[in-house]
Amino acid sequence: MKTEEISLKKRLEDFNMEKKITDLHSTLKENRRQTLARAALTSIQPRGKYHGYDVFTWLDAPVSHLFSTFESMPFSIQWICTLDYFNVVVSAYAQFPNVKGVYLLNDMASSQVINADCQGVDSVSSALSQPGLIGGKGIIMLTGCGAQGLDAINEMALILKTIHGI
Repeated sequence: MKTEEISLKKRLEDFNMEKKITDLHSTLKENRRQTLARAALTSIQPRGKYHGYDVFTWLDAPVSHLFSTFESMPFSIQWICTLDYFNVVVSAYAQFPNVKGVYLLNDMASSQVINADCQGVDSVSSALSQPGLIGGKGIIMLTGCGAQGLDAINEMALILKTIHGI
């Protein structure tokens, strides 16, 4: 009887160890999947064309990377940005190379640094209907952070999907 109890106890321990290993593998796979999904979302994303413009979106862009991207873009940039992210960017940089127009998605808050070169708009569709973005060529860069940035990117995706019938 004692041998059977030990054997049963040993098998139970082995089973529990296998279950822990399986749970660990499942946890690691899920964490990796979430990390890759976040990385895909928070890197610069080409979105296609909008009336002659190449459209890019970028959620939670590191400010130094965004600035380097502005410097490296070969065409003029029309920048649509959430106000909260714009405030972060202007605290680090005052000049934006290649940026010809700035359209701030404003939720009625005030910007720390805003001037006549920036236009406040209430939505992505409002920004896209501005005279500076009609019939031009170059790049539209949509940036933002957090939930408001994600909402803006989703709105842009929907607009492009509607235009292209995808």
